[in-house]
Amino acid sequence: MNNLRNLLLGTALAAAALPALAHGDEDHSEPNPVVAAVPMAAQGPRAEAQTDAFELVATLAQDRLVLHIDRFDTNEPVEGAQVEVDTGTMQAKATQSSPGVYWMAQGTLGQAGKHPLTITIETEDTADLLSATLEVPTPAAATPATATGLRTEPWMAWGLGGTLLLSGAGLVALRRRPRAITPGSTV
Repeated sequence: MNNLRNLLLGTALAAAALPALAHGDEDHSEPNPVVAAVPMAAQGPRAEAQTDAFELVATLAQDRLVLHIDRFDTNEPVEGAQVEVDTGTMQAKATQSSPGVYWMAQGTLGQAGKHPLTITIETEDTADLLSATLEVPTPAAATPATATGLRTEPWMAWGLGGTLLLSGAGLVALRRRPRAITPGSTV
């Protein structure tokens, strides 16, 4: 009975340890990997442009086109500018939400494809025209997930099935094993 308990305990521990195995092309040799705060893919589509006067980063966030504008030489946020965006299909003025940050409704920019942007920036002392292309990828298909939200690998299912099969075979072998008769015992 002690062997049976050990066999079942070993099987349970092996099954629990399967998800902890290394997987994919990850490099587990680096002791302290540097992880970016927000992956670039999670930030959404973006476009960049610069001239001698301004630099701009445009991103799609929720239902808006957000423009981050600063002065090229000092990296100082541009405040109080008149910003107009021409997408080829629509033309709209951007609204300032904080220093150097302007936004407008995204309109058709949320659709997959390449969208040319022409941004006009006018301040009290400077006016400039910037061009950029915002490339919006087609939405990727959702990956299959388990109830815990983690994707399972096929080899994990095969490994767990093989472990359970071997445990069952060991259990059957233990049950069929002839018992040793000790002197003085009754059969």
